[in-house]
Amino acid sequence: MIRGVLFDMDGLMFDTEALGLKGWKAAGRKIGIEITDDMIASFRGLGSSEKRKRFGQVTGKPELYEAALAIRTNYGDEWIRDNGIPIKPGLKQLLVFLRDAGIPAALATSTEREKAVSYLKLAGVGEYFSAAVCGKEAGPSKPEPDIFLKAAEKLGLSASECMVLEDSENGLRAARAAGCTVVVVPDLSPAPAEEKGLWDWRADTLSDVPEIIRKLRRRNHSV
Repeated sequence: MIRGVLFDMDGLMFDTEALGLKGWKAAGRKIGIEITDDMIASFRGLGSSEKRKRFGQVTGKPELYEAALAIRTNYGDEWIRDNGIPIKPGLKQLLVFLRDAGIPAALATSTEREKAVSYLKLAGVGEYFSAAVCGKEAGPSKPEPDIFLKAAEKLGLSASECMVLEDSENGLRAARAAGCTVVVVPDLSPAPAEEKGLWDWRADTLSDVPEIIRKLRRRNHSV
C-alpha cells in the first residue's frame, strides 16, 4: 500500500533541467571548454561535490568548475527572475489528488534547501509538502538511497510504503536501493530500459501518476 509519495524536484516538478542544460552550455562557451550533453546528463540527481568530481574527471580541468557553475547558476536564476518558475504539467493536479486522498508528500532533492524552498514558494505548492530533505542533509547524495530513506522517515513511514517520482537515472537508482515503489517520469533523458529494473511504473507526465496510485490500490484491495 502506498502511504506516502517522495518527489524529486529539478526535471520532475519544475522544468529546470532544461535551464541547466542551457546554462552549462553557456558556461562552456564563456570559459572555453566543451561541456557535452552526456556530461550534463551525468550531473542529474548528483549533489554538488559529486558534480564537481565528475566535471574534473570529464574535462580534466577541475579548477574551472566553480566558474562554470557560477555562470550556469546565474543563467537559471536570471531566467526564473524574468519568467517565473517553469512548472511541469500535472504537478498541481497531482498534489491536490494526494492531499484529498490523505497521502502525504515529501520533497527529496539534491538542491540546497534555500533554493528548493524558494522554488516551492514561487510555484505556490509549498503547502502540499509535509516534509523536505534537501542537499546534503541526509548524507551521501543520489544514487545512494539516504535521501529517500530520510524523507520516508520524516513522514513516519518505511521506504517500502512510499512511492518515489524521479526523472534521472541517479535518482532512480537511489529510489530502487531504498526499497521504494519507483515511478519514472522522463525529462531530458529517456527512461532507462525496463530490463535494467530501475523502475516499476512509467508515467509520461505527472498527470498520469494518480491513475497509477489508483491501480496499485485496486491491486492491494483484490489480494
